[in-house]
Amino acid sequence: MTLNKQQINEQLFSSIGFLLGRTNHIKDRLLDQYLAQEEITSSQVKVLLILYFMGTQRSSDISKTLSVDGSAMTRMLDRLEKKQLIKRETDLEDRRSTLIQLTEEGRIVTDRAMPFIQTAIDHLVDCLSTQEQQNLQHCLSKIVSSFPSEKFVLSK
Repeated sequence: MTLNKQQINEQLFSSIGFLLGRTNHIKDRLLDQYLAQEEITSSQVKVLLILYFMGTQRSSDISKTLSVDGSAMTRMLDRLEKKQLIKRETDLEDRRSTLIQLTEEGRIVTDRAMPFIQTAIDHLVDCLSTQEQQNLQHCLSKIVSSFPSEKFVLSK
């Protein structure tokens, strides 16, 4: 039995993988819109949030956590450093590694960005009831927690 184009489209566009990817894309575009006044992007704020909540990190650990290749991470860190939101230091324990930390300006920008982030996420899930939002959070948390944390761990 062959599927027609409409059936194929329905299967594709209703698949969990497609819907998760599309939702992530929409979330990032909303974040970009809300964060524009801070002159940072959704990708950049993710780095800032990691540093804000986890403290100093190796650039390689940030790359792994965000699933960004090393060269793309280097370019992003270059932009954040140019904006004076982060600073780099050589890791004294491993001179091949670079440690990344927020500057005071980076902390201030991240503080100011947090309400924008919350507003963007609220906008994203506004079409869901409170119960649906709780169910979604529960399901996504269950998926995330089912994978070994050592693959996604940040240094402490």
